[in-house]
Order: sequence, then structure tokens, then C-alpha cells
Amino acid sequence: MSSYRQRLLHAHLAPGMTWRALQRLHADDPSLERYAKHSIDTLIGLTGCRSKSAHVWQSYWKSTSVVELEKEMKGLGVIPITKDDPSYPLRLLQMPDPPWVIYCKGNLSLCNKETLAVIGTRLPSNYGVRATEELLPPVVQSGRVIVSGLARGIDTIAHKRAIIAKGKTIAVIAGGFFHIYPRENKALAETLANNHLIISEYPPDRRPQKWHFPERNRIISALSDRIFVVEAGERSGTLITVDQALEQGRDVCALPGTIYSKMSMGTNRLIEQGAAIVLRSSDL
Repeated sequence: MSSYRQRLLHAHLAPGMTWRALQRLHADDPSLERYAKHSIDTLIGLTGCRSKSAHVWQSYWKSTSVVELEKEMKGLGVIPITKDDPSYPLRLLQMPDPPWVIYCKGNLSLCNKETLAVIGTRLPSNYGVRATEELLPPVVQSGRVIVSGLARGIDTIAHKRAIIAKGKTIAVIAGGFFHIYPRENKALAETLANNHLIISEYPPDRRPQKWHFPERNRIISALSDRIFVVEAGERSGTLITVDQALEQGRDVCALPGTIYSKMSMGTNRLIEQGAAIVLRSSDL
């Protein structure tokens, strides 16, 4: 007899399963006793999915065992945590749309520490790089955990600086653990999995898609006490994270920059709109 947790995990692992489809399956049947027994037509009617997706899900649920899937993940160091699990991070539960399942590698207790999210452009200037490298060590040494998204640029620098300063860091990734993006951060991801924490709301075999990046940004902001924006263009994706942070009631602070740099347009605008200005480590 499967538990609710196992049924939720099994439903979530189906290839192409979406947050909305799972929400609709759950609303129809809160115990998820029937998710794998639905006909194709019922699945389409309940979730609004395409016929192809319904066939894939039905086939997957019939041909796989959640017990075996859990064993496989455990062997790979992946810990799936469902929303009803006592160890599910409280900060995520307080979101308007907490992920049904999070997949973790590393030390989940880091989610309960004081945290600072560090976000910014994938193409930082020398000024942005230097500011990140010089401002973060005192923050890390004060005990704050650095949260970022393992992307190129500011994210990568933030994670590495936390490690060098002998602190802790959390990476929230788009896509699953088997498809680390960008590829050049595979070694960094391994270090984080062994000594820090990586979180994804996507099953391990899910390839990152464009829309995964803005989706994972809401988790970065939810896990953080404050958000530090280093460099961002005026229409940067980084500013999506800022919007989500403000909706979640988080403090936002930003690094000021020259009016002649495109990479400082977004941060200067944030300061103009009321974000705290960062001039020294103590401001963080």
C-alpha cells in the first residue's frame, strides 16, 4: 500500500508533469488514490493537458514503481521532499505556490539559517566582479548562507566566494540534477551537493527549459531574508526575482553603479525606487 507521499512523488515524476496539472489532479482527489487509474479522456478533462501528455503520464505510472524510483534517487544522493514532509523548508511553505516536491542534494538544514540571495547579470563588468568578491566574505563569515542560481556570472562568483570564505551556499537550479546548466558549472555543482545544498523543483531527468529560470527565481527569493542585486540591465531577468522578492515581503538592496554602464541601469533604478543602497559589507 503506497503512502500519500509516494503517490504525490510518483505523480510528480511523470515526464512533462506541470505544477498546474498536478494541482488539478490533487483538487479532484486530495488523497491522490486515483491519479494512475484515470482514463486518457479523464486526464485530459481534469488537467487540460494534450492527448500526448496524457498517454505519456498513464504509460509512465503503469510501467514504473515509486519504490524503485526512490531507491534509484537515493543511490544518486537525491532526496525528494514532498510538501507534507516535516523537513520541507518553512520559507517555501509560506509561498503562494510552494513546489509540490523539491529535490535536494546536500544539507537541507541550510534553508533554516539566516540567508542572503545574491543575483545579477550573467555578463558582469570588472566592477561587478570585484564588488561581489570584496563585499561577500565578511557577510559569509558572519554566518549568513549565500543563495543564488548557479548561472554564469554573478551567481557563480557568489557561490565560489562563499566557499572560499569557508561559509555555506545554496544553489536553486532550473531543470533537474542530471542536466546541470551551464555545463561548465558541473564541478561546482558537485562541490555544492557534497558540502552545501542544491535544490530543484524539477525531477532529476528534466532538462532545463526557458520558463524554468523565472520559475526558480521565486524559490531563490523565498529562501532568502534579503536580496542583493549586483548588476542588472534595465530589462534584466534579474528584476523578475526582485518583483517576486517584493511580493514575498523580502528586503531588496542593490549595488550602485555609473550612469554610463548598461549593467547598472537596473540597479540604479531599484535604488531610485527605494531599494537599500550597498556601499560596504555592513550594508548587507
